[in-house]
Amino acid sequence: MENKMGSKMENKPESQIRLEKYQELLKRGIEVYPSHVEPFSAIVDVRSQKEGAKVATAGRITAIREHGKSTFFDLEEGEAKLQVYCKIDTVGEKEYELLNLLDIGDYLWVNGELFVTKAGELSLKAAKFTILAKSLLPIPEGWQGLSDVETRYRQRALDFKVNDQARSIIKTRSVVIKAIREFLDKHGFLEVQTPILQPLPGGAAAKPFITHYNVLEADFYLRIATELYLKRLIVGGFERVYEIGADFRNEGISHMHNPEFTMCEFYWSYKSYDDLMKTTQDMVQELVKKTTDKLEITYQKQKIDFSSDFVMAKYSELIQKETGIDIDTDNTFEKLSVSVKKADIRFENQNIKVWSELVDELFKKVARPNIIQPTFVVDYPIATTPLAKAKSDNPSYAQRFQLIVAGGFELVNAYSELNDPIEQEKRFRDQMIMKESGWQEAQELDENFIEALKYGMPPTAGWGMGIDRLVMILTDQHSIKEVIPFPTLKPVQTPKPKNSLTS
Repeated sequence: MENKMGSKMENKPESQIRLEKYQELLKRGIEVYPSHVEPFSAIVDVRSQKEGAKVATAGRITAIREHGKSTFFDLEEGEAKLQVYCKIDTVGEKEYELLNLLDIGDYLWVNGELFVTKAGELSLKAAKFTILAKSLLPIPEGWQGLSDVETRYRQRALDFKVNDQARSIIKTRSVVIKAIREFLDKHGFLEVQTPILQPLPGGAAAKPFITHYNVLEADFYLRIATELYLKRLIVGGFERVYEIGADFRNEGISHMHNPEFTMCEFYWSYKSYDDLMKTTQDMVQELVKKTTDKLEITYQKQKIDFSSDFVMAKYSELIQKETGIDIDTDNTFEKLSVSVKKADIRFENQNIKVWSELVDELFKKVARPNIIQPTFVVDYPIATTPLAKAKSDNPSYAQRFQLIVAGGFELVNAYSELNDPIEQEKRFRDQMIMKESGWQEAQELDENFIEALKYGMPPTAGWGMGIDRLVMILTDQHSIKEVIPFPTLKPVQTPKPKNSLTS
């Protein structure tokens, strides 16, 4: 096929060539980005039809092959692809000339008749085609095999366009979220929305992002958890509530952490943390089965078996097994610090000054990474869990469990909620003392929440799951950035434009 634009396009950047094609299309009266699209069938449905069928379809051009006065090009939509055959005596000379102005990446509507080539490939003999959108930038050479993941994350739209695996991961994420909703809905839960901007951060040990509400002339915080507002709903008479949404924690970025992440939290009146263990196992097994079609999976070359009852292990015993340190004996910051130093255990970038933070970091460092199979860890120190009820037979432990799997993934955190407003206020004040001692992630005193509790909250169990980490395991991804459509990245610094009046 002769290129009518000839030498004018030689030795020019492809982006410039495509722009000139766009301008030529406009000159010819072609609407390059039309709003209306004629009816068509999806490519996947077209492929199920027989030779001779008259069809219309649409998609993105992924390849163009010229053969004299005929042209083959591939149309792709989602995971489906169809070869299109275009001949000058079928579409007409004027229409056929427009093929000179098409590029890989353009979107087309095509109708015609299905036939099978000599090579046995189902193809569409075009009778008419319409440009739906022009691609003004070419896909960079070698993009599909790109090893620079930072570039992939910054150009996420392009990554999804050409990377089947990237699209598949996000589709799995959608399946997981839908399955969680279905599970909770069938158990009688009501989905709700709570504030993202909050006057006080609460519900977790985390450092918040701060913003400013101009009209209120006050600082607000992006929520670190939905817990305290969901429990207000329990006080208000909603017995089963849940929320799936974004939380924000102003902390480090790593392959396991993204400052903005997706959580599901639910709260269930008249239940305890013991009741939620079976619910958790049932839900997780259902999610694994729905997304992978099996209960034994591989994550980063580790075999993980979700098929049987999950193991139960005690927090203090896991630490003692790995270090010999007995946290029940070393129950002050000074004692535990000495034992940690003797064991030559060091924490990176930590300026720890309170016992609850030190024991939490110790568990994360020495015990959690060794948990591979699904395990309910129980008997957390009450000092690490200010919103949970203490165990009646041992008040130094919380009525709490975490589901940990795959070398340290905290999939679920759950506990019997503290509904005694006097004790809850005391716990908050203890947290404030810890904050003054240097623990930035200690929780604030939320007097409005305490007031709500004073009206009476029934015995309640609360539960939270990190959606992103679950999707990491189910799709065998090392980095959390792969399972988030648009992960947090450091902004690229661009030079400021010079002031023409002063330069």
